Amino acid sequence: MDGLGKSVFTLSISIASLSFGALLASTIHPFLPVVPRPRRAIQYTITSLSVLTYGAVFPVYFLMSVNYHHEVTAALLFAFPGALTRYILAVRFNTLLKSLPLGTFLANSIGTALLASFVVFQSKAHPVSANACSILQGLMDGYCGCLTTVSTFAVEIYAMPFQKGFLYALLSWVVGQILLIAILGSSIWSGQANKQMTCSF
Repeated sequence: MDGLGKSVFTLSISIASLSFGALLASTIHPFLPVVPRPRRAIQYTITSLSVLTYGAVFPVYFLMSVNYHHEVTAALLFAFPGALTRYILAVRFNTLLKSLPLGTFLANSIGTALLASFVVFQSKAHPVSANACSILQGLMDGYCGCLTTVSTFAVEIYAMPFQKGFLYALLSWVVGQILLIAILGSSIWSGQANKQMTCSF
């Protein structure tokens, strides 16, 4: 019931925020200047800076204190691959089905399955090493955090007819719950994982 309540609350707030943002944008749009598309040189410069910024994360991870690994730097290591995976899934699969944005559905389902798996590893009866715990936390916060999406999910539901949007939201929620029960629930019930996290950072 707690999970259902949080799911409904999160999606409701997201759609309400989207509606408010759309109203605000339509109100102020006539007063905003038209910004031209940046020149190709500027686009390449921004892309290069982004790649260099991501590359800088690697030495930062190894040079900073291990106390920051699970809190910051490990997540930064995996954020870009997570966002890139979601982009590829969206471009490749979102247009395959007219009734369902398959790319977003796959991204959220895969992300949920991975999150459940990482929680299992962090809750093993025999704890993994502190470094492995930090990497797992980075995968959860960085990779899965950028792979999964509530914002795009809300936009897609908002753009659909009510019945189709409701079915899409329900399907996504039910599949997520099934994945959690199958991966996390079965691990706890079989004694492979504890209810509480055993990882220490």
